[in-house]
Amino acid sequence: MQNINPLISIGMPVYNEENRLRERLESIDDQSISNFKIIISDNGSNDKTQEICEELSKKDKRIMYIRHEKNKGGFWNFDFVLRQAKTKYFVWASGDDIWSKEFLEKNIKVLEKNENIVGSIGETSIFNRIKNPSTNKIEIKVLRNTKKFQYVHPVSGDKHKKIKFLLNYAMSAPVYAVYRTNKLQKAIKSIETMWMWDLAVLVNIIKEGDFEVIESAFLHKHQTERSTSVIEYMKKGKFSLIQILFLNVPFTFWCLKNLGLKIFLKNFVYFIKLNMEGEYTIIAEVVRMCKRITYRQKKYW
Repeated sequence: MQNINPLISIGMPVYNEENRLRERLESIDDQSISNFKIIISDNGSNDKTQEICEELSKKDKRIMYIRHEKNKGGFWNFDFVLRQAKTKYFVWASGDDIWSKEFLEKNIKVLEKNENIVGSIGETSIFNRIKNPSTNKIEIKVLRNTKKFQYVHPVSGDKHKKIKFLLNYAMSAPVYAVYRTNKLQKAIKSIETMWMWDLAVLVNIIKEGDFEVIESAFLHKHQTERSTSVIEYMKKGKFSLIQILFLNVPFTFWCLKNLGLKIFLKNFVYFIKLNMEGEYTIIAEVVRMCKRITYRQKKYW
């Protein structure tokens, strides 16, 4: 299949996704609209990701596969797929998430109807993949949200109030919404590799308009059953040692530079609390690792 004038680009930054990539691409193909382009950026995978992508891209001309020989980090890869997009709309898609069948169509309709809305997403929840001991098959277990708008929330109104709300809401899932491509590309320009880069993107783009959440479509975000180590995650993301030790400092300085002194000072208590919590997280992980080494348990990193 080939699209001459696709309406939306689906950016997929991948790394070692052989286990679920084929399934994910098949589910995207099952969307209620077909007028899309899939941009896959392979960040130096060393499994069968390349083989799967090359096979499927030959069958479906809507898939553009780009391979990089070296892993350049998570943020770099997200930025790269966005820069390739030439369509009116854009959405980032993780290799292991689940969309409702009309996810793209319904969110695009929201953007088509209201020019003031820059991003739209379906109600979001998390799920686990659990192996059934009886059948040895992987089953999906969606975890029920404890409240409405738990992971994504509509944001509208005064710019300063929207920014304050997003900083305190501090959820990254909204970055997986359907966006106006030109607005998202503008929002990411001032951002470099740092912890909380996704929140920085959201803070930037909300200055351009409002954010909508629709309940008639959904996004399920995959979550591993084992708790994730922040240091382990950052090491895999190619963060430097300084960035790991002072993980929230780069985001704090970015906000000071890009939001201006007035907005920064209005949220000063937030940034103090953010950095204290960040240092506590790193210290706690180092202590936990020392305990694991002492008891000869498996290391996280």
